[in-house]
Amino acid sequence: MKIKANSKKALPALANGQVWKTENAYIQIVELGKRLIDYRMMRQLGQSRRTQTSSIETMENYLKTNEARLVKGISRN
Repeated sequence: MKIKANSKKALPALANGQVWKTENAYIQIVELGKRLIDYRMMRQLGQSRRTQTSSIETMENYLKTNEARLVKGISRN
């Protein structure tokens, strides 16, 4: 009997100060609340961009869909 292994790893828990890399952009977590997350989306590291807000669930889905990887920061796992 073969068991299908889940090939995608679970994302580390989001935390303040993390930087995530997608194919086209970097996402820096600025502030993590109970339901909302403030973040900056940049084409290159170090760019100054305005802070945007979305729900934590939306950000997690975005990171998962775009196969983001954690570049800088610690996870709370």
